Amino acid sequence: MAKSSKKNQKNKIVGLIIALMVVLVGGVLFMGAVSGWFEDSKVVLSSEYYSENPEFIDLDINEYEELLKARKSFLVFVDNTSCTTADRVRGYVSDYMKEQGVKVYKVMFKDIKDSSLHDYVKYYPSVVIVDRGRVRAFLRADSDEDADKYNNYESFQDWLNKYF
Repeated sequence: MAKSSKKNQKNKIVGLIIALMVVLVGGVLFMGAVSGWFEDSKVVLSSEYYSENPEFIDLDINEYEELLKARKSFLVFVDNTSCTTADRVRGYVSDYMKEQGVKVYKVMFKDIKDSSLHDYVKYYPSVVIVDRGRVRAFLRADSDEDADKYNNYESFQDWLNKYF
C-alpha cells in the first residue's frame, strides 16, 4: 500500500507542475496578445489602392461591407460638408495620398449610420484604417488624445505612418 501511496503522490505533484506550467504559459501568451505581439505591425494596402494619380474614391456603404467580407486593406475618410475641421482633415488626407501614392475612400458621415462602420466612428470627421477586413484604427473626433492629429499635419502623418 505504501508503494501505491507514493505513486499517487508523485502523480499529484506532476499534475500540479503541469497545471502551473499551463497557467504560466497561458498568462504570457495572453499578455502578448494584449500587447499586440501577434499582430502585424504594418498595414499593407491592397494593391488596387496604390496609384501614381491618387484620388478620393466615393464609397457606398454596401460596398464598404463587401470590402470587409473580401478582407481588403484600405483607408476611409469619413467626411461631412460645411465643417471646417472636415475641410482641414480632407486636406491632410489629400496631402498624404499624394505623398504616398494611395487612393482613399471617402464616405459621408450621414451614410454610415446603418453600417458596421458606425460601431467605431461616432463623430466626424474621421480616418479609418481597415486591415484585412477589420478596422485596425481610427481617429476619434471627440477624443483629446486625437486632437493633435486634427490640428497638425505632422501629427496626422505620424499617426498614419505608425500603421504603414
